[in-house]
Amino acid sequence: MGNFGSRGGAPPPPPPPPALQAHLQGVRPPYYNRYPGWPPGTGPLPPPLGVPATVERHRTVAVHAGVNIKGDSLRLEPDDDGRGLLLAFSFDADAPGSITVYFFAQEDEDLILKATKENLLKPVATAFNKGHDQEFKQPCGTGIDVSQFEESELTKVGEGGIFPVAFKVEVAVSNNQELEGAHEDEASKCLVKFAILAKKDTAEYGVHVVQQILWVNGTRYVLQEIYGIGNTTDENNHEDESGKECVICLSEPRDTTVLPCRHMCLCRECAQLLKLQSNKCPICRQPVGGLLEIKVDTESGGHQGAQ
Repeated sequence: MGNFGSRGGAPPPPPPPPALQAHLQGVRPPYYNRYPGWPPGTGPLPPPLGVPATVERHRTVAVHAGVNIKGDSLRLEPDDDGRGLLLAFSFDADAPGSITVYFFAQEDEDLILKATKENLLKPVATAFNKGHDQEFKQPCGTGIDVSQFEESELTKVGEGGIFPVAFKVEVAVSNNQELEGAHEDEASKCLVKFAILAKKDTAEYGVHVVQQILWVNGTRYVLQEIYGIGNTTDENNHEDESGKECVICLSEPRDTTVLPCRHMCLCRECAQLLKLQSNKCPICRQPVGGLLEIKVDTESGGHQGAQ
C-alpha cells in the first residue's frame, strides 16, 4: 500500500472529468443562459461535483383555524381601576367559541396550558359569537398590574418556557355545524398564541407574539409564518403576476424558503446554487441556515404552513 504524501515514483494523477474541467475553467453550460443580465453563453457556475446543496422538502397542509386574530390590533388597554392592563384585539370567527387569557403561561408535560401564577392572575374565559370585525377585551379586574413584576419577567420567555402572556381561542364546531372550508374530520379547533410584552417609545407596553400553536382534533401544529407564500398561491391575482417568480432567475416559480428568516423567494435550482455562491438571503441578507422547499397544494383552498 502506498503512503499518503509520498511523491517519488508515483504516477501522475488522472485528469479530471470533462464536466469538472469545464467548471474549473469557468465554462458555463448553455442551460444557464436563462439568467437575465448575463452575456450570451454565461451565467452562474453550477455547484462543484460531489458537493450537493441540501434542500429540505416538505408539502404544506391546508389547516383552517376557524378564527383570524388581526396581529396589528394586539394591544394592552388600561383597566377601569387604573392599575391593571387588559389584553385586547380584533378578530374574525367562522363559528362561536371562547377566548381565555393566561398570564405567565406554560405548557405542562401533557402539553396542557396553565397559568403558573394562578393565585395572582386567574384565567377567565370569555365567550364570543360567529362574525367578522369583532373586538375582544379582557373583563374588568382580570388584567395584569405590571408594577408588581420585574421587567425581565414581562419582556422575556422565562425558564421552563414560561411566557408572560398567552391567549387560547377555542372554536366550537359540532358535527352538524362545520367551519366554512373545513374538512369533515376537523371538528375541534384551538389556537394558542404565546407572547411577550415589549416597551414602546412611549414607555408603554405592547404585545409581541413569539409562538403560535394550533390544535386540530388532538394534533398539535407549530405555526410558522412564511413571507411571500401568499403571492405564489393566489390564483385569483391575474392582474399582477409580479412577485411569484424566483428573485434570482425571474422566470421559475418560487418554491423554496430561506431559513431562519423564512423568506420564500427562490426556485429549486437557484436555491441549490445560493448556499455555495452567497450563503445570504437575497431579500434581507441574513446568513442562510437552511433551505426549505415547499410544495403548496392550491386545490385544498389554503396555504397555511405547519410543522
